[in-house]
Amino acid sequence: MKVGTQPRSFGLLHRILLSGCWLLLATVALAQIEAENQLRDPDPKVRERAVRQLGENGNPAYVSVLGGIVKDPDDKVRMAVVRSLIRLGTEASLAPLCQAVQDALPEIRYLALDGIVNFYLPGFVDTGFGSTFRSVGQRMGNLFSDVDTAIVDPDTKLAPVVVETLRHAVTGAPDMNTRVRTARTLGILRAKEAVPALLEAAFGNNADVTYEVLRAFQKIQDTSVGPRLSFLLSYPQKNIQQRAATTLGLLRAQEAIPDLRQLLERTDDKNVRIATLEALAFMPTAETAPTFEAYLGDREKLLRAASALGLGRLKDPNYTATLEQARSSERDASVRLALDFALVAHGRMDWMEELVSNLPSRVRVGEARPYLIELAREAAVREALYPKLYSQEIEIRRNLAVILGASGDSTSISYLEVLLRDPNAEVVQEASRAIRILRSRGL
Repeated sequence: MKVGTQPRSFGLLHRILLSGCWLLLATVALAQIEAENQLRDPDPKVRERAVRQLGENGNPAYVSVLGGIVKDPDDKVRMAVVRSLIRLGTEASLAPLCQAVQDALPEIRYLALDGIVNFYLPGFVDTGFGSTFRSVGQRMGNLFSDVDTAIVDPDTKLAPVVVETLRHAVTGAPDMNTRVRTARTLGILRAKEAVPALLEAAFGNNADVTYEVLRAFQKIQDTSVGPRLSFLLSYPQKNIQQRAATTLGLLRAQEAIPDLRQLLERTDDKNVRIATLEALAFMPTAETAPTFEAYLGDREKLLRAASALGLGRLKDPNYTATLEQARSSERDASVRLALDFALVAHGRMDWMEELVSNLPSRVRVGEARPYLIELAREAAVREALYPKLYSQEIEIRRNLAVILGASGDSTSISYLEVLLRDPNAEVVQEASRAIRILRSRGL
């Protein structure tokens, strides 16, 4: 056989396979052309079926075709369009989804909002075949799958059409439930550009909207809004007082400290009292330190935990012995972690081991990780954490990547790069994400 020649049987097989591929592609193309033609059919059932087919085929080129009928006169067709746009999930789908946020049918507006979130936070909507397109906020799950924890990465850039659509919807949507869901969406997307619109919505007289706006402010973390929210501490509904106190604490609104102290003294609601003390614990002062010390021995564990956090953040060495004594006698696991946080904040690095060892715990990771994120803003804590990146525990390595991504600096990047060669894919993913976030800050 000459060099460069092939057996005739090989060439025949190649031609058969090639013709088979072309036949398959041609069949798919004809099916899509047929579906496109059916979009103009006078029967809405035919149009709905065609829309579903285009979505299930997964070809992003059909986003523009589907976007052209997002205002179809039939409700079921429009709902199918939104579902298919979410499934296709390209940036081009955002403009028609924004149009759907203005739909006459509330259910379509709700799904369109969830679809916008799903583009920036894949997995927010279950889009599997046969699914009912439920958002994470509608699914039952454990504490850490609740919509409260849904949030995009801090380096996420939002399309202008999304921001503009949501800004108008949070104050101008025809029903309050859409406004509530829009406020939730703005929070998940960290839409700082929409803060003025959210403030306007907070000043309305609908408690549900106000409640969701406060949750959005907690995620957006624009500290400038804090002083304008203090009036909500006097809101008639206790749940608004509670959410307002929590928000003021997270935003470190020091101007609100006098109002928070007054609320702590006058409230007869346990949940409001807990939220108020937790808020004060985010911005402790020498004047509030005696209050924390008094509550450190309270029967209510959440008040004890808040007191520990307050004295920890105060970093006054006069209270170190008090915290050590409380830690030696504390039996509740959550309060012990709060005391561990406080002692590490006081420079006692030996207490950090308990926090790190709870990172693999599904029950305690929701406490241990936020504590370490806050503590890791200090260089000494980061230095103590770096060696633990070599832990045998996968969840410790993965969570430390999250922690350093939130609180690391340029030095952290070289340590995180080691995890890019980790045998566990989730660890690699979190390390890569952390490095990207740190670099986006110019570190």
